[in-house]
Amino acid sequence: MAKVIGTSNAYNRKDNRLEEPKIFFSFDGGIYQTIDWGFGGFMAGDYEGELMPEQEFFIDGIGPSADEVFAVRVDAVVARRLGNQLCVGFVELTSDAYDILEALMMRRAKLLDKFRNR
Repeated sequence: MAKVIGTSNAYNRKDNRLEEPKIFFSFDGGIYQTIDWGFGGFMAGDYEGELMPEQEFFIDGIGPSADEVFAVRVDAVVARRLGNQLCVGFVELTSDAYDILEALMMRRAKLLDKFRNR
């Protein structure tokens, strides 16, 4: 089920977020599972790196599991950090990143075959 989170700070979310299915993003030398995610960004838990709010960075992979992350390059920015939870907004999605997110959102594993066969 999609939900909209409150918009009380300068980063106003304009997209709906999903809690399920859980997906994985690769960045800053690790692979992190989502708490929630959508086409505008995601929240990940268990992050212990150095990224801080307003810092831009690159996501280098998105996938349905920690064992299957597809290589992409997505410009992103940290919206906020709450302890080990990192809230991230996408600055710009590539067409490949959009296709992966759409396939995961629709739960259509078959649509990911073009990334598996690269």
